Amino acid sequence: MNNVKDMTISGKTLFYLAIIIMVALVLAPYLWMLSASFKTDLEIQGMRPSWIPQTFTLSNYSEMNRTVPILKFFKNSLIICTGAMFVATLVAVMAAYGISRFRFYGRNLYTLIVLSTQMLPGILFIIPYFVMFNWIKALTGIPMVNTYHGMIFTYTSFAIPFATLMMRNYLDSVPQSIDEQALIDGCNRFQALFRIIIPLAKPGIAAVAIYAFIMGWGEILFATVLTNSATRTISLGLLQYISRNQAKWSQMMAACIVSSLPIIILFTIFQKHIVQGLVAGSTKG
Repeated sequence: MNNVKDMTISGKTLFYLAIIIMVALVLAPYLWMLSASFKTDLEIQGMRPSWIPQTFTLSNYSEMNRTVPILKFFKNSLIICTGAMFVATLVAVMAAYGISRFRFYGRNLYTLIVLSTQMLPGILFIIPYFVMFNWIKALTGIPMVNTYHGMIFTYTSFAIPFATLMMRNYLDSVPQSIDEQALIDGCNRFQALFRIIIPLAKPGIAAVAIYAFIMGWGEILFATVLTNSATRTISLGLLQYISRNQAKWSQMMAACIVSSLPIIILFTIFQKHIVQGLVAGSTKG
């Protein structure tokens, strides 16, 4: 009995030690970024780097927007990613509800096609998107390149497939008897969805919304081609701290801290819902 008990204690010790090591490996780059944001460029590029700043300074945060208009790019990303988040979440919820609740011809094929889109690299779509946007402008007169709505459309289209599947898996965990009861009480399908199902599906919706926001927040490839100086996103703005002549590493680290705040805030507020949504979505379907 003592040997079994000792083995159990040893197993728990190794388990918690492994968790501590993994957390340390994940947090180390972020802690270094936070530390570097309070250092000078000379100290960052020194031969003996240290975790604790030897010359603590806040000037990087006050100077970062003078070197690069990072707050403008921050605003652009916030507008684009928030718009894509709302549109993608709305479309994903309605599409997932249809897939989850209705048995129509081609349902499995449609789901397979949606899933297969995730296997294609994004670089394949750059030229088609650019050509399509120019075609839309020529046909309707509505500019799409270098605009907020063009980027919202782009990020929404990329977020919808996976968001739909994630939301479908969560809605499968909601009993269909709830829909039937709502229909008996006089609701139509839209009323049952928006009044009954959506309040019950808040964890899944939160997970889908955060996914859509994060997917656009760190994207660089399409932002490089489809934006200009007026609509440039923060992910591209961070690269401007590195020029041909010099690199403002300390200001870049400060800007990286600022760019991480929306993600940290969203995860902090919706942490419980996100975990519930991801767990339900990974165990159903």
